[in-house]
Amino acid sequence: MLSQARAALKSGDTESAVRLYLRAQSLSPRDPEIPHERGLALLETGEVGLAALAQAEALALDSAHIGARAQRAAALEALGDDEGAAWELRDLLSRIGPQPALSARLSSLEQSVQRAASRRLLGGSPARLNTSPLVGSTLARNISDPLTFRAPFAELRAELRQGVVARLELVFDSMDASLGRSDLTYGGSTEDEHGRRVPLDEFTAAGIVFLSESLGIEPLRARRMLSFLLAPECGLGPHRFAGVNVGWTISGANGARRYGLSAET
Repeated sequence: MLSQARAALKSGDTESAVRLYLRAQSLSPRDPEIPHERGLALLETGEVGLAALAQAEALALDSAHIGARAQRAAALEALGDDEGAAWELRDLLSRIGPQPALSARLSSLEQSVQRAASRRLLGGSPARLNTSPLVGSTLARNISDPLTFRAPFAELRAELRQGVVARLELVFDSMDASLGRSDLTYGGSTEDEHGRRVPLDEFTAAGIVFLSESLGIEPLRARRMLSFLLAPECGLGPHRFAGVNVGWTISGANGARRYGLSAET
């Protein structure tokens, strides 16, 4: 099974390789090379978050696995978790000794962590909410609650601790409806199968802005993070990214469930 997975990966059939690696892992659950190689295949498919999880599985089996440590750092950086990536690189350098290229990359990550902390809404003054693209002209303040903002399709709630924003929650009136509507608010777009630019759906556009503003990361990396959160393997979370717990919220009864994204320090 492992040889078949490697052959599929080598031939470029990465989706088949991922499935075969999972089957091989069920047969040899103590071999760290299998989740490590599955992580490489997942990177090829663009599933950055799942690749990071696979490398974490490899490290749980062998904490000294150099390749898994390096690949997990790369995956976390691509996902927007520069803090986690920096931690992995520090551990890697402590094991392999001085490496000028890795040390320079670590320094860059540490600077990026500081920039993100200064930009993100979490940990900042509640006054910054009013000037954030997440609110702007789209979400109007609810006069009865100064920390609640409304849009025609969702509600943003903020919680304060010690005078700063400690939790943000974006709850959609209907996630299915928002997934079926084109975004007319944030201006996000993607490419269809013919390479044409088309608007993102309402949920995806709002979710990207929510994660980007909450964590202080670029929209491209926020989009990768949202893709990971939507993967069935992700579950409800929370997952630790960039020093913040990110996950899903579910409210309401079975017949009227409302789904939302949350980010909390």
